[in-house]
Amino acid sequence: MCILPATLAVNTSNTSQEPSKVTSSGVKEIKEVKKLNAASYYYKKVVKYKKVAYYKKVAYYKNHKKYYKYKKYYKYKKVVTYKKVYRTAKAASTYKTSVKVYKSVAGYNVKKTSSTVTATAKCSCGACGNYNYHTASFKNYCPHCHKSGVLVWNPKGTAEGEWTCSSCGADYCAADGKEKVYSSPKYLTKV
Repeated sequence: MCILPATLAVNTSNTSQEPSKVTSSGVKEIKEVKKLNAASYYYKKVVKYKKVAYYKKVAYYKNHKKYYKYKKYYKYKKVVTYKKVYRTAKAASTYKTSVKVYKSVAGYNVKKTSSTVTATAKCSCGACGNYNYHTASFKNYCPHCHKSGVLVWNPKGTAEGEWTCSSCGADYCAADGKEKVYSSPKYLTKV
């Protein structure tokens, strides 16, 4: 349960009315409330072994008479406890469902015309043999479906970037134009 400060309360009697303006300190309070709501916890299993002494009744014989004594032994008892561990997470409203492209390896200088496509990107198929940036220009033509002007840049959001045919869905490496199927011999035509 979350309790909001009185300055952040919204009048619920008239929902069409805009809420009152919140000052910068009020915005800070809203972020803190959001952070508290997003915080969750879990129980972590903690296993410890405790040394426990116990006594055992042992019989012994002396002059053909039976006597008893208690001998001290030790054993280790397993003690399992659960520790409450708090973790903070982003509020559900701040998560994005868009495709994430890593800027450290993403392609750049992407140019597309009706006849050619050009990009500077790292090899994503492994055919180049290194992971450096390569600038390559190809005809805007898909060798699979034999259509012109159908190549689009990275609609699936791969890290390095790729050319994809919008008609048949074939993927091509942006650095050398090889189709991203291991046994495929198809390449984009270099300009």
